[in-house]
This record gives sequence, C-alpha cells and structure tokens, in this order.
Amino acid sequence: MTTAREGFSTLTTVIVVDGAQAVIDAYQSALGAEICGVLNCPKTGKVAHACLKFGESTLFIHDEFPEMGKNATGKQSFYVYVENTDNAFEKAKDAGWATTSDPEDMFWGDRVGTVQDTIGNIWQLAQNVREVSPEEMQEAMKKMAEAA
Repeated sequence: MTTAREGFSTLTTVIVVDGAQAVIDAYQSALGAEICGVLNCPKTGKVAHACLKFGESTLFIHDEFPEMGKNATGKQSFYVYVENTDNAFEKAKDAGWATTSDPEDMFWGDRVGTVQDTIGNIWQLAQNVREVSPEEMQEAMKKMAEAA
C-alpha cells in the first residue's frame, strides 16, 4: 500500500515564486505542463497552491506568502525527460526562455539541452537515446576528468 494519493509519486517538488500565475502560464507554453488544480487566496488573489503535471511527474507551485514564512528560495534546477529533446528545446526557446546549452548526446546515454525559464530556473530537457553500461559510463567519466 502506498502513502501517496492516487496519481502522485512519493516525492513531489514544491517551488515558491513571485508571480506564480505567470510562471504557470510559461510552463504550459514552454513545456506543455497540464494544470491539475489551482487555488487562489481569497484575500489577495495570489496562487496559494497549484498542481502541474509534466507527463508522469507532478510539481506544486505557489506565490510567496512572507507572512506565513513562504518565501521564494532562489533558483532551482530540474532534469525532465521529454519525448524529443530537440523539439522541447525549440519550444522553450520560442516561449522566450534563454539557451544555456544546445542539445547534445551525453556519455550517460541521454540527449540533453538546457534552458533557463523567465524566473531563472534551469531546465535540462533530456531524452534517453541509448543504454550505457556502468563500465562504459565510468570509462567516459575517467576520460572527461583526464581532459579537464
């Protein structure tokens, strides 16, 4: 028996931002996030809780509420598997996100492109393109360390 609600995993990331609705809109536009619920504070109209789905994963997001100790904590980094790295990368760029690194095949078997969203979070958009053995990965790490 699981302790998580149906449709959720054991661990769910929560981010606190200034201007949550704009961030939610950007995640829908750039990453295809689906909204599974939004609750607004009746006093302020700010987002008190929002649930977004990225494929099989869930992200909770809400506005800052300093009076409750809920402050934006700084820039976050996410590694998200997508159906096609190159397409997702172009979609994020078209949504106005900054390019950090163009898509490339990595030694661990994923194709990864990195973008920065409108509030400074880093998103590594990844697609598994080949399986890599632990030995092959260790050898690649060794070569990378020697080249540095």
